[in-house]
Amino acid sequence: MSSSPIIELIREKLDIVDVIREYVPALKKAGRNHKANCPFHNEKSPSFTVSPDKQIFYCFGCNEGGDIFTFVMKIEGLTFPEAARKLALKAGVEYGEDRSHAMTEADKERLEIKKLLTAAAAFYHAALFSPAGEKARLYLGERRLSKATVERFELGWAPAGGAALMDEMKAKGWSRDIALKAGLITEREGGLVADTFRGRIMFPIRNQTGDTVAFGGRVLDPEAQPKYLNSPETILFSKRRTLYGLHEALPQIRKSAKLLLLEGYMDVIGAHQHGVDWAVAPLGTALTNEHAGLIGRYAKDTVVMFDGDRAGINASVRAAEIFMEAGLYVRLADLGCPLDPDEFLNDYGREEFEKKIAEASDPLDFRMNLFFKGRKTPPSSQEKAQAIAVLLETVAKQPDEILKSEWVKSLASRFSVEEASVLKQLRKVSVQAPREVKRGDPEAVKAIPSIERGFIQLLLRDPALIEKAAGLEPEDFSNPMARDFFAAMRDMAPAERAKAATSLAARFPDQAPLIMGLAVADLGGDSSAAQNAAGAMRMLKRFSLERRLKELKAAEPMDEQQFKEYSRIMSELKSSVKEL
Repeated sequence: MSSSPIIELIREKLDIVDVIREYVPALKKAGRNHKANCPFHNEKSPSFTVSPDKQIFYCFGCNEGGDIFTFVMKIEGLTFPEAARKLALKAGVEYGEDRSHAMTEADKERLEIKKLLTAAAAFYHAALFSPAGEKARLYLGERRLSKATVERFELGWAPAGGAALMDEMKAKGWSRDIALKAGLITEREGGLVADTFRGRIMFPIRNQTGDTVAFGGRVLDPEAQPKYLNSPETILFSKRRTLYGLHEALPQIRKSAKLLLLEGYMDVIGAHQHGVDWAVAPLGTALTNEHAGLIGRYAKDTVVMFDGDRAGINASVRAAEIFMEAGLYVRLADLGCPLDPDEFLNDYGREEFEKKIAEASDPLDFRMNLFFKGRKTPPSSQEKAQAIAVLLETVAKQPDEILKSEWVKSLASRFSVEEASVLKQLRKVSVQAPREVKRGDPEAVKAIPSIERGFIQLLLRDPALIEKAAGLEPEDFSNPMARDFFAAMRDMAPAERAKAATSLAARFPDQAPLIMGLAVADLGGDSSAAQNAAGAMRMLKRFSLERRLKELKAAEPMDEQQFKEYSRIMSELKSSVKEL
Protein backbone atom coordinates (compact mmCIF):
# COMPACT_ATOMS: atom_id res chain seq x y z
CA MET A 1 0.00 0.00 0.00
CA SER A 2 1.31 3.47 -0.89
CA SER A 3 2.77 5.62 1.83
CA SER A 4 3.91 9.23 2.11
CA PRO A 5 3.81 11.94 4.80
CA ILE A 6 0.36 12.98 3.53
CA ILE A 7 -0.94 9.40 3.62
CA GLU A 8 0.41 8.91 7.14
CA LEU A 9 -1.22 12.20 8.21
CA ILE A 10 -4.59 10.99 6.89
CA ARG A 11 -4.14 7.75 8.87
CA GLU A 12 -3.39 9.74 12.02
CA LYS A 13 -6.40 12.03 11.66
CA LEU A 14 -9.04 9.43 10.79
CA ASP A 15 -10.20 6.49 12.88
CA ILE A 16 -11.06 3.41 10.84
CA VAL A 17 -14.05 2.60 13.08
CA ASP A 18 -15.64 6.00 12.42
CA VAL A 19 -15.06 5.77 8.66
CA ILE A 20 -16.37 2.21 8.31
CA ARG A 21 -19.42 2.94 10.50
CA GLU A 22 -20.54 5.49 7.88
CA TYR A 23 -20.79 2.59 5.42
CA VAL A 24 -21.75 -0.12 7.93
CA PRO A 25 -24.12 1.49 10.49
CA ALA A 26 -24.63 -1.84 12.29
CA LEU A 27 -20.96 -1.93 13.39
CA LYS A 28 -20.99 -2.70 17.14
CA LYS A 29 -18.28 -2.97 19.78
CA ALA A 30 -17.31 -6.55 20.63
CA GLY A 31 -14.49 -6.70 23.17
CA ARG A 32 -11.44 -4.90 21.85
CA ASN A 33 -12.81 -4.93 18.30
CA HIS A 34 -16.00 -3.97 16.47
CA LYS A 35 -18.14 -6.40 14.46
CA ALA A 36 -20.95 -6.42 11.89
CA ASN A 37 -22.25 -8.40 8.95
CA CYS A 38 -19.76 -8.07 6.12
CA PRO A 39 -20.54 -5.42 3.46
CA PHE A 40 -18.61 -7.43 0.88
CA HIS A 41 -20.48 -10.74 0.96
CA ASN A 42 -23.83 -12.14 2.04
CA GLU A 43 -23.86 -13.52 5.59
CA LYS A 44 -26.27 -13.85 8.49
CA SER A 45 -23.86 -13.88 11.45
CA PRO A 46 -21.20 -11.16 11.85
CA SER A 47 -17.71 -12.13 10.75
CA PHE A 48 -16.56 -8.65 9.64
CA THR A 49 -14.15 -7.34 12.28
CA VAL A 50 -12.59 -3.89 12.71
CA SER A 51 -9.61 -3.40 15.01
CA PRO A 52 -9.25 0.15 16.38
CA ASP A 53 -5.90 -0.82 17.90
CA LYS A 54 -4.43 -1.89 14.56
CA GLN A 55 -6.60 0.40 12.39
CA ILE A 56 -7.40 -2.52 10.10
CA PHE A 57 -10.46 -4.58 9.13
CA TYR A 58 -10.84 -8.25 8.26
CA CYS A 59 -13.73 -10.54 7.37
CA PHE A 60 -13.38 -14.14 8.50
CA GLY A 61 -16.09 -15.10 5.99
CA CYS A 62 -14.67 -13.79 2.70
CA ASN A 63 -11.05 -12.95 3.66
CA GLU A 64 -11.31 -9.29 2.67
CA GLY A 65 -9.03 -7.16 4.81
CA GLY A 66 -6.80 -4.12 4.93
CA ASP A 67 -6.58 -0.58 6.23
CA ILE A 68 -8.77 2.50 5.89
CA PHE A 69 -7.67 3.09 2.28
CA THR A 70 -8.27 -0.53 1.25
CA PHE A 71 -11.79 -0.39 2.67
CA VAL A 72 -12.82 2.78 0.81
CA MET A 73 -11.24 1.51 -2.42
CA LYS A 74 -13.14 -1.77 -2.14
CA ILE A 75 -16.55 -0.45 -1.14
CA GLU A 76 -16.57 2.55 -3.50
CA GLY A 77 -14.73 0.91 -6.41
CA LEU A 78 -11.98 3.54 -6.36
CA THR A 79 -8.29 3.62 -7.21
CA PHE A 80 -5.86 4.35 -4.38
CA PRO A 81 -5.40 8.03 -5.34
CA GLU A 82 -9.19 8.45 -5.58
CA ALA A 83 -9.71 6.87 -2.16
CA ALA A 84 -6.88 8.92 -0.67
CA ARG A 85 -8.32 12.13 -2.09
CA LYS A 86 -11.74 11.28 -0.62
CA LEU A 87 -10.26 10.50 2.81
CA ALA A 88 -8.03 13.58 2.70
CA LEU A 89 -11.11 15.75 2.27
CA LYS A 90 -12.70 14.04 5.29
CA ALA A 91 -9.51 14.51 7.32
CA GLY A 92 -9.09 18.14 6.33
CA VAL A 93 -5.77 17.41 4.65
CA GLU A 94 -4.64 18.85 1.31
CA TYR A 95 -3.93 15.82 -0.84
CA GLY A 96 -2.28 17.49 -3.79
CA GLU A 97 -0.97 15.82 -6.92
CA ASP A 98 2.65 15.02 -6.02
CA ARG A 99 4.51 12.00 -7.32
CA SER A 100 4.25 10.12 -4.02
CA HIS A 101 0.67 9.30 -5.03
CA ALA A 102 1.73 7.39 -8.15
CA MET A 103 -0.85 4.80 -9.19
CA THR A 104 -0.22 1.09 -9.15
CA GLU A 105 -0.79 -0.99 -12.28
CA ALA A 106 -4.14 -2.12 -10.82
CA ASP A 107 -5.13 1.53 -10.24
CA LYS A 108 -4.18 2.41 -13.83
CA GLU A 109 -6.25 -0.47 -15.19
CA ARG A 110 -9.26 0.50 -13.07
CA LEU A 111 -8.99 4.09 -14.33
CA GLU A 112 -8.71 2.93 -17.94
CA ILE A 113 -11.86 0.83 -17.57
CA LYS A 114 -13.71 3.83 -16.11
CA LYS A 115 -12.63 6.00 -19.03
CA LEU A 116 -13.69 3.34 -21.53
CA LEU A 117 -17.12 2.94 -19.92
CA THR A 118 -17.60 6.72 -20.02
CA ALA A 119 -16.68 6.73 -23.70
CA ALA A 120 -19.06 3.82 -24.34
CA ALA A 121 -21.92 5.69 -22.65
CA ALA A 122 -21.28 8.67 -24.93
CA PHE A 123 -21.21 6.34 -27.98
CA TYR A 124 -24.53 4.71 -27.09
CA HIS A 125 -26.12 8.10 -26.32
CA ALA A 126 -25.04 9.49 -29.68
CA ALA A 127 -26.34 6.35 -31.41
CA LEU A 128 -29.77 6.94 -29.89
CA PHE A 129 -30.07 10.22 -31.83
CA SER A 130 -28.70 8.76 -35.05
CA PRO A 131 -30.97 7.38 -37.83
CA ALA A 132 -30.32 3.86 -36.47
CA GLY A 133 -31.81 4.86 -33.11
CA GLU A 134 -35.21 5.92 -34.46
CA LYS A 135 -37.13 2.89 -33.15
CA ALA A 136 -35.56 3.31 -29.73
CA ARG A 137 -36.54 7.01 -29.67
CA LEU A 138 -40.11 6.10 -30.63
CA TYR A 139 -40.26 3.53 -27.81
CA LEU A 140 -39.00 6.05 -25.23
CA GLY A 141 -41.57 8.51 -26.54
CA GLU A 142 -44.31 5.93 -26.08
CA ARG A 143 -43.13 5.54 -22.48
CA ARG A 144 -43.58 9.33 -22.19
CA LEU A 145 -39.98 10.12 -21.33
CA SER A 146 -38.98 13.71 -22.04
CA LYS A 147 -35.76 14.63 -23.84
CA ALA A 148 -34.51 16.22 -20.60
CA THR A 149 -34.99 12.91 -18.78
CA VAL A 150 -33.27 10.98 -21.56
CA GLU A 151 -30.34 13.40 -21.32
CA ARG A 152 -30.21 13.29 -17.52
CA PHE A 153 -29.95 9.49 -17.42
CA GLU A 154 -27.85 9.46 -20.62
CA LEU A 155 -30.01 6.77 -22.19
CA GLY A 156 -28.63 5.28 -25.37
CA TRP A 157 -28.95 2.72 -28.13
CA ALA A 158 -26.65 -0.20 -28.90
CA PRO A 159 -26.72 -0.77 -32.68
CA ALA A 160 -27.91 -4.19 -33.78
CA GLY A 161 -24.68 -4.99 -35.65
CA GLY A 162 -22.26 -7.28 -33.85
CA ALA A 163 -19.27 -4.96 -33.59
CA ALA A 164 -20.35 -1.30 -33.77
CA LEU A 165 -18.99 -0.35 -30.36
CA MET A 166 -15.90 -2.53 -30.74
CA ASP A 167 -15.00 -0.88 -34.03
CA GLU A 168 -15.51 2.58 -32.53
CA MET A 169 -13.37 1.84 -29.49
CA LYS A 170 -10.64 0.21 -31.59
CA ALA A 171 -10.50 3.30 -33.82
CA LYS A 172 -9.96 5.43 -30.72
CA GLY A 173 -7.11 3.29 -29.46
CA TRP A 174 -8.76 1.18 -26.76
CA SER A 175 -7.40 -2.32 -26.35
CA ARG A 176 -9.43 -5.51 -26.69
CA ASP A 177 -8.19 -6.61 -23.25
CA ILE A 178 -9.58 -3.52 -21.50
CA ALA A 179 -12.88 -3.81 -23.41
CA LEU A 180 -13.21 -7.44 -22.25
CA LYS A 181 -12.46 -6.48 -18.63
CA ALA A 182 -15.04 -3.68 -18.86
CA GLY A 183 -17.67 -6.19 -20.00
CA LEU A 184 -18.34 -4.29 -23.22
CA ILE A 185 -17.36 -7.13 -25.53
CA THR A 186 -17.82 -10.87 -25.13
CA GLU A 187 -15.44 -13.59 -26.25
CA ARG A 188 -16.92 -16.50 -28.18
CA GLU A 189 -15.64 -19.84 -29.38
CA GLY A 190 -12.55 -19.66 -31.49
CA GLY A 191 -11.42 -16.40 -29.89
CA LEU A 192 -13.93 -14.27 -31.79
CA VAL A 193 -15.43 -11.31 -29.95
CA ALA A 194 -18.63 -9.29 -30.34
CA ASP A 195 -20.33 -6.39 -28.59
CA THR A 196 -22.03 -7.54 -25.40
CA PHE A 197 -25.02 -5.28 -26.11
CA ARG A 198 -26.67 -5.37 -29.53
CA GLY A 199 -30.06 -3.97 -30.55
CA ARG A 200 -30.88 -2.69 -27.05
CA ILE A 201 -31.90 0.53 -25.34
CA MET A 202 -29.00 1.30 -23.02
CA PHE A 203 -29.14 2.40 -19.39
CA PRO A 204 -25.78 3.54 -17.99
CA ILE A 205 -25.36 2.29 -14.41
CA ARG A 206 -23.50 4.75 -12.20
CA ASN A 207 -21.94 4.38 -8.77
CA GLN A 208 -22.56 6.80 -5.91
CA THR A 209 -19.97 9.24 -7.21
CA GLY A 210 -21.48 9.33 -10.70
CA ASP A 211 -18.95 7.17 -12.57
CA THR A 212 -20.39 4.82 -15.20
CA VAL A 213 -19.48 1.32 -13.99
CA ALA A 214 -21.78 -0.88 -16.10
CA PHE A 215 -24.80 -0.94 -18.41
CA GLY A 216 -28.25 -2.42 -18.60
CA GLY A 217 -29.86 -3.08 -21.96
CA ARG A 218 -33.50 -3.66 -22.97
CA VAL A 219 -34.46 -5.31 -26.24
CA LEU A 220 -37.15 -3.85 -28.51
CA ASP A 221 -37.85 -7.13 -30.27
CA PRO A 222 -40.52 -8.89 -28.13
CA GLU A 223 -39.22 -12.28 -29.31
CA ALA A 224 -35.63 -11.62 -28.20
CA GLN A 225 -34.33 -12.95 -24.90
CA PRO A 226 -33.40 -11.96 -22.32
CA LYS A 227 -35.62 -8.91 -22.14
CA TYR A 228 -33.09 -7.13 -19.90
CA LEU A 229 -29.34 -7.76 -19.89
CA ASN A 230 -26.80 -6.36 -17.43
CA SER A 231 -23.04 -6.04 -17.77
CA PRO A 232 -21.08 -8.96 -16.31
CA GLU A 233 -19.38 -8.56 -12.91
CA THR A 234 -16.15 -6.56 -13.19
CA ILE A 235 -13.65 -4.96 -10.83
CA LEU A 236 -15.92 -1.89 -10.89
CA PHE A 237 -19.34 -3.54 -10.83
CA SER A 238 -21.21 -5.95 -8.61
CA LYS A 239 -24.98 -6.33 -8.95
CA ARG A 240 -25.22 -7.25 -5.27
CA ARG A 241 -23.84 -3.88 -4.22
CA THR A 242 -25.28 -1.55 -6.86
CA LEU A 243 -28.62 0.28 -7.01
CA TYR A 244 -29.80 1.90 -10.22
CA GLY A 245 -30.48 5.62 -9.89
CA LEU A 246 -28.66 6.02 -6.58
CA HIS A 247 -26.34 8.74 -7.86
CA GLU A 248 -29.28 10.75 -9.22
CA ALA A 249 -31.35 10.14 -6.06
CA LEU A 250 -28.66 10.79 -3.44
CA PRO A 251 -29.14 14.58 -3.09
CA GLN A 252 -32.81 14.15 -2.19
CA ILE A 253 -32.22 11.00 -0.11
CA ARG A 254 -29.58 12.82 1.96
CA LYS A 255 -31.90 15.78 2.38
CA SER A 256 -35.02 13.81 3.39
CA ALA A 257 -33.45 10.56 4.75
CA LYS A 258 -36.14 8.66 2.80
CA LEU A 259 -35.77 6.21 -0.08
CA LEU A 260 -38.23 4.53 -2.43
CA LEU A 261 -37.19 1.11 -3.75
CA LEU A 262 -38.81 0.25 -7.09
CA GLU A 263 -38.39 -2.76 -9.38
CA GLY A 264 -36.73 -1.61 -12.59
CA TYR A 265 -35.00 1.01 -14.73
CA MET A 266 -38.13 2.53 -16.25
CA ASP A 267 -39.87 2.75 -12.88
CA VAL A 268 -36.96 4.76 -11.45
CA ILE A 269 -36.63 7.01 -14.48
CA GLY A 270 -40.40 7.65 -14.58
CA ALA A 271 -40.45 8.44 -10.87
CA HIS A 272 -37.62 10.96 -11.20
CA GLN A 273 -39.31 12.60 -14.20
CA HIS A 274 -42.41 13.18 -12.04
CA GLY A 275 -40.39 14.64 -9.15
CA VAL A 276 -40.24 11.50 -7.01
CA ASP A 277 -36.48 11.82 -7.07
CA TRP A 278 -35.61 9.59 -4.13
CA ALA A 279 -36.32 6.38 -6.07
CA VAL A 280 -33.79 3.62 -6.83
CA ALA A 281 -33.95 -0.03 -7.94
CA PRO A 282 -31.92 -3.24 -7.72
CA LEU A 283 -30.52 -4.45 -11.02
CA GLY A 284 -32.84 -7.23 -12.03
CA THR A 285 -31.90 -9.27 -8.99
CA ALA A 286 -33.46 -9.84 -5.59
CA LEU A 287 -32.57 -7.37 -2.87
CA THR A 288 -29.41 -8.47 -1.07
CA ASN A 289 -27.89 -7.86 2.35
CA GLU A 290 -25.34 -5.66 0.59
CA HIS A 291 -28.16 -3.55 -0.89
CA ALA A 292 -29.78 -3.21 2.51
CA GLY A 293 -26.48 -2.14 4.07
CA LEU A 294 -26.00 0.44 1.32
CA ILE A 295 -29.51 1.82 1.81
CA GLY A 296 -29.04 1.90 5.58
CA ARG A 297 -26.12 4.30 5.12
CA TYR A 298 -28.39 6.96 3.66
CA ALA A 299 -32.05 6.43 4.55
CA LYS A 300 -34.05 5.99 7.75
CA ASP A 301 -37.43 5.76 6.02
CA THR A 302 -37.46 3.14 3.25
CA VAL A 303 -40.53 2.13 1.28
CA VAL A 304 -40.55 -0.86 -1.08
CA MET A 305 -42.96 -0.71 -4.03
CA PHE A 306 -42.51 -3.59 -6.44
CA ASP A 307 -44.96 -4.67 -9.15
CA GLY A 308 -48.39 -5.81 -8.01
CA ASP A 309 -48.22 -9.30 -9.53
CA ARG A 310 -47.49 -12.38 -7.42
CA ALA A 311 -43.79 -12.29 -8.25
CA GLY A 312 -43.58 -8.63 -7.23
CA ILE A 313 -45.46 -9.24 -3.97
CA ASN A 314 -43.23 -12.17 -3.07
CA ALA A 315 -40.16 -10.06 -3.86
CA SER A 316 -41.52 -7.28 -1.61
CA VAL A 317 -41.95 -9.67 1.31
CA ARG A 318 -38.47 -11.13 0.82
CA ALA A 319 -37.00 -7.62 0.61
CA ALA A 320 -38.66 -6.75 3.91
CA GLU A 321 -37.05 -9.79 5.52
CA ILE A 322 -33.62 -8.72 4.20
CA PHE A 323 -34.12 -5.28 5.74
CA MET A 324 -35.15 -6.85 9.05
CA GLU A 325 -32.10 -9.11 9.05
CA ALA A 326 -29.96 -5.99 8.57
CA GLY A 327 -31.64 -4.33 11.57
CA LEU A 328 -33.43 -1.76 9.42
CA TYR A 329 -37.06 -0.66 9.35
CA VAL A 330 -39.05 -0.78 6.14
CA ARG A 331 -42.61 -0.32 4.88
CA LEU A 332 -44.26 -1.98 1.88
CA ALA A 333 -46.53 -0.15 -0.56
CA ASP A 334 -49.03 -1.43 -3.12
CA LEU A 335 -50.51 0.53 -6.01
CA GLY A 336 -53.67 -1.56 -5.81
CA CYS A 337 -53.79 -2.07 -9.57
CA PRO A 338 -51.85 -3.95 -12.25
CA LEU A 339 -50.03 -0.83 -13.50
CA ASP A 340 -46.27 -0.43 -13.10
CA PRO A 341 -45.16 2.63 -11.09
CA ASP A 342 -44.13 4.62 -14.17
CA GLU A 343 -47.46 3.83 -15.87
CA PHE A 344 -49.37 4.83 -12.71
CA LEU A 345 -47.47 8.13 -12.55
CA ASN A 346 -48.25 8.88 -16.20
CA ASP A 347 -51.96 8.10 -15.74
CA TYR A 348 -52.64 9.54 -12.28
CA GLY A 349 -49.75 11.88 -11.46
CA ARG A 350 -47.39 12.44 -8.58
CA GLU A 351 -49.97 13.40 -5.96
CA GLU A 352 -51.90 10.12 -6.24
CA PHE A 353 -48.66 8.18 -6.37
CA GLU A 354 -47.40 9.76 -3.15
CA LYS A 355 -50.70 8.92 -1.47
CA LYS A 356 -49.94 5.26 -2.18
CA ILE A 357 -46.49 5.70 -0.65
CA ALA A 358 -48.01 7.34 2.44
CA GLU A 359 -50.34 4.34 2.84
CA ALA A 360 -47.38 1.92 3.00
CA SER A 361 -47.58 -0.51 5.91
CA ASP A 362 -45.11 -2.52 7.89
CA PRO A 363 -44.30 -6.05 6.62
CA LEU A 364 -46.78 -7.86 8.87
CA ASP A 365 -49.70 -5.54 8.11
CA PHE A 366 -48.85 -5.80 4.41
CA ARG A 367 -49.09 -9.60 4.50
CA MET A 368 -52.26 -9.57 6.64
CA ASN A 369 -53.90 -7.12 4.24
CA LEU A 370 -53.10 -9.48 1.37
CA PHE A 371 -54.76 -12.36 3.24
CA PHE A 372 -57.98 -10.45 3.94
CA LYS A 373 -58.08 -8.64 0.57
CA GLY A 374 -61.28 -9.51 -1.34
CA ARG A 375 -62.65 -11.82 1.39
CA LYS A 376 -66.41 -11.69 1.80
CA THR A 377 -66.64 -14.14 4.69
CA PRO A 378 -64.51 -14.52 7.84
CA PRO A 379 -61.79 -17.19 7.65
CA SER A 380 -62.49 -20.58 9.20
CA SER A 381 -60.55 -21.76 12.25
CA GLN A 382 -58.30 -23.91 10.09
CA GLU A 383 -57.66 -21.04 7.66
CA LYS A 384 -56.76 -18.83 10.61
CA ALA A 385 -54.29 -21.39 11.95
CA GLN A 386 -52.67 -21.85 8.54
CA ALA A 387 -52.43 -18.11 7.89
CA ILE A 388 -51.03 -17.35 11.33
CA ALA A 389 -48.42 -20.10 10.94
CA VAL A 390 -47.20 -18.43 7.72
CA LEU A 391 -47.31 -14.90 9.14
CA LEU A 392 -45.38 -15.94 12.24
CA GLU A 393 -42.41 -16.63 9.96
CA THR A 394 -42.24 -12.88 9.37
CA VAL A 395 -42.73 -12.11 13.06
CA ALA A 396 -39.96 -14.53 14.08
CA LYS A 397 -37.48 -12.79 11.76
CA GLN A 398 -38.05 -9.41 13.39
CA PRO A 399 -35.01 -8.70 15.64
CA ASP A 400 -36.67 -5.77 17.45
CA GLU A 401 -38.32 -7.40 20.48
CA ILE A 402 -40.68 -4.45 21.10
CA LEU A 403 -41.91 -4.51 17.52
CA LYS A 404 -42.17 -8.30 17.65
CA SER A 405 -44.39 -8.01 20.74
CA GLU A 406 -46.62 -5.46 18.98
CA TRP A 407 -46.89 -7.74 15.96
CA VAL A 408 -48.08 -10.60 18.14
CA LYS A 409 -50.83 -8.34 19.53
CA SER A 410 -51.75 -7.22 16.02
CA LEU A 411 -52.00 -10.81 14.77
CA ALA A 412 -54.19 -11.85 17.70
CA SER A 413 -56.50 -8.86 17.23
CA ARG A 414 -56.81 -9.15 13.44
CA PHE A 415 -57.64 -12.89 13.55
CA SER A 416 -59.68 -12.68 16.77
CA VAL A 417 -57.62 -15.26 18.67
CA GLU A 418 -56.00 -15.28 22.09
CA GLU A 419 -52.69 -13.42 22.25
CA ALA A 420 -51.26 -16.12 24.53
CA SER A 421 -51.97 -18.73 21.83
CA VAL A 422 -50.16 -16.70 19.20
CA LEU A 423 -47.21 -16.20 21.52
CA LYS A 424 -47.06 -19.90 22.30
CA GLN A 425 -47.15 -20.75 18.61
CA LEU A 426 -44.39 -18.21 17.92
CA ARG A 427 -42.06 -20.07 20.29
CA LYS A 428 -42.51 -23.20 18.16
CA VAL A 429 -41.54 -21.49 14.94
CA SER A 430 -38.13 -22.59 13.76
CA VAL A 431 -36.33 -19.94 11.80
CA GLN A 432 -32.90 -21.51 11.76
CA ALA A 433 -30.90 -20.00 8.97
CA PRO A 434 -29.09 -22.40 6.68
CA ARG A 435 -25.60 -23.09 7.93
CA GLU A 436 -23.16 -20.68 6.35
CA VAL A 437 -20.09 -21.96 4.62
CA LYS A 438 -17.23 -19.96 6.07
CA ARG A 439 -14.49 -19.09 3.67
CA GLY A 440 -12.22 -17.86 6.42
CA ASP A 441 -9.93 -20.33 8.17
CA PRO A 442 -7.89 -20.97 5.02
CA GLU A 443 -5.80 -24.11 4.87
CA ALA A 444 -2.74 -21.96 5.46
CA VAL A 445 -3.97 -21.13 8.97
CA LYS A 446 -4.54 -24.76 9.82
CA ALA A 447 -1.07 -25.66 8.60
CA ILE A 448 0.65 -23.40 11.15
CA PRO A 449 1.07 -25.13 14.54
CA SER A 450 -1.08 -23.45 17.18
CA ILE A 451 1.86 -22.32 19.33
CA GLU A 452 3.53 -20.64 16.33
CA ARG A 453 0.28 -19.14 15.12
CA GLY A 454 -0.48 -17.78 18.60
CA PHE A 455 2.97 -16.23 18.93
CA ILE A 456 2.68 -14.47 15.57
CA GLN A 457 -0.72 -13.18 16.70
CA LEU A 458 0.82 -11.81 19.88
CA LEU A 459 3.50 -9.97 17.90
CA LEU A 460 0.90 -8.53 15.52
CA ARG A 461 -1.22 -7.43 18.47
CA ASP A 462 1.71 -5.91 20.39
CA PRO A 463 4.74 -5.35 18.09
CA ALA A 464 6.79 -4.06 21.06
CA LEU A 465 7.16 -7.70 22.10
CA ILE A 466 9.46 -8.22 19.09
CA GLU A 467 12.25 -6.60 21.12
CA LYS A 468 11.85 -9.31 23.76
CA ALA A 469 12.10 -12.11 21.22
CA ALA A 470 15.84 -11.69 20.73
CA GLY A 471 16.46 -15.25 21.92
CA LEU A 472 14.39 -16.69 19.08
CA GLU A 473 15.60 -17.36 15.55
CA PRO A 474 13.47 -17.92 12.44
CA GLU A 475 14.73 -21.52 12.45
CA ASP A 476 12.89 -22.07 15.75
CA PHE A 477 9.63 -22.09 13.77
CA SER A 478 8.71 -25.35 12.07
CA ASN A 479 6.24 -23.77 9.62
CA PRO A 480 7.91 -21.91 6.69
CA MET A 481 5.21 -19.23 6.63
CA ALA A 482 5.45 -18.53 10.37
CA ARG A 483 9.25 -18.49 9.97
CA ASP A 484 9.02 -15.88 7.20
CA PHE A 485 6.53 -13.75 9.15
CA PHE A 486 8.75 -13.73 12.25
CA ALA A 487 11.89 -12.91 10.28
CA ALA A 488 10.15 -10.03 8.50
CA MET A 489 8.80 -8.53 11.72
CA ARG A 490 12.13 -8.89 13.47
CA ASP A 491 13.82 -7.00 10.61
CA MET A 492 11.28 -4.13 10.65
CA ALA A 493 12.46 -0.71 11.76
CA PRO A 494 10.91 0.42 15.09
CA ALA A 495 8.68 2.98 13.32
CA GLU A 496 7.42 0.32 10.90
CA ARG A 497 6.60 -2.10 13.72
CA ALA A 498 3.86 0.26 14.94
CA LYS A 499 1.82 -0.86 11.92
CA ALA A 500 3.20 -4.38 11.74
CA ALA A 501 0.03 -5.96 10.31
CA THR A 502 -0.28 -3.67 7.28
CA SER A 503 3.50 -3.70 6.68
CA LEU A 504 3.63 -7.49 6.83
CA ALA A 505 0.61 -7.75 4.51
CA ALA A 506 2.36 -5.46 2.03
CA ARG A 507 5.45 -7.72 2.10
CA PHE A 508 3.40 -10.88 1.65
CA PRO A 509 0.40 -9.79 -0.50
CA ASP A 510 -0.64 -13.38 -1.25
CA GLN A 511 -0.98 -14.00 2.49
CA ALA A 512 -2.54 -10.60 3.34
CA PRO A 513 -5.94 -12.12 4.29
CA LEU A 514 -4.25 -14.58 6.65
CA ILE A 515 -2.15 -11.81 8.25
CA MET A 516 -5.16 -9.52 8.72
CA GLY A 517 -7.15 -12.40 10.19
CA LEU A 518 -4.41 -13.20 12.71
CA ALA A 519 -4.09 -9.51 13.62
CA VAL A 520 -7.76 -9.01 14.50
CA ALA A 521 -8.55 -12.47 15.96
CA ASP A 522 -9.59 -12.56 19.59
CA LEU A 523 -6.78 -14.18 21.57
CA GLY A 524 -8.85 -14.85 24.67
CA GLY A 525 -7.36 -15.53 28.11
CA ASP A 526 -6.81 -13.19 31.02
CA SER A 527 -3.01 -13.15 31.29
CA SER A 528 -1.00 -10.28 29.84
CA ALA A 529 0.46 -10.34 26.36
CA ALA A 530 3.97 -10.19 27.84
CA GLN A 531 3.32 -13.28 29.98
CA ASN A 532 1.80 -15.12 27.03
CA ALA A 533 4.74 -14.16 24.82
CA ALA A 534 7.32 -15.25 27.40
CA GLY A 535 5.63 -18.64 27.79
CA ALA A 536 5.28 -19.05 24.02
CA MET A 537 8.96 -18.23 23.45
CA ARG A 538 10.05 -20.89 25.95
CA MET A 539 7.77 -23.45 24.30
CA LEU A 540 8.93 -22.53 20.78
CA LYS A 541 12.57 -22.85 21.79
CA ARG A 542 11.90 -26.19 23.52
CA PHE A 543 10.04 -27.61 20.51
CA SER A 544 12.85 -26.40 18.25
CA LEU A 545 15.43 -28.19 20.39
CA GLU A 546 13.35 -31.36 20.42
CA ARG A 547 13.10 -31.33 16.62
CA ARG A 548 16.87 -30.94 16.35
CA LEU A 549 17.39 -33.73 18.87
CA LYS A 550 15.32 -36.08 16.69
CA GLU A 551 17.39 -35.13 13.66
CA LEU A 552 20.61 -35.94 15.51
CA LYS A 553 19.27 -39.28 16.76
CA ALA A 554 18.27 -40.15 13.21
CA ALA A 555 21.85 -39.46 12.11
CA GLU A 556 23.42 -42.15 14.40
CA PRO A 557 26.16 -43.02 14.65
CA MET A 558 26.95 -39.37 15.55
CA ASP A 559 30.34 -37.81 14.95
CA GLU A 560 32.12 -35.91 17.72
CA GLN A 561 30.64 -32.53 16.79
CA GLN A 562 27.11 -33.93 16.58
CA PHE A 563 27.56 -35.67 19.95
CA LYS A 564 28.62 -32.38 21.57
CA GLU A 565 25.54 -30.67 20.09
CA TYR A 566 23.39 -33.56 21.32
CA SER A 567 24.76 -33.19 24.86
CA ARG A 568 24.25 -29.42 24.81
CA ILE A 569 20.62 -29.76 23.67
CA MET A 570 19.91 -32.36 26.35
CA SER A 571 21.28 -29.97 28.96
CA GLU A 572 19.19 -27.10 27.62
CA LEU A 573 16.07 -29.24 27.58
CA LYS A 574 16.56 -30.19 31.22
CA SER A 575 16.91 -26.51 32.10
CA SER A 576 13.82 -25.61 30.10
CA VAL A 577 11.77 -28.20 32.02
CA LYS A 578 12.66 -26.41 35.27
CA GLU A 579 11.61 -23.06 33.76
CA LEU A 580 8.28 -24.54 32.67
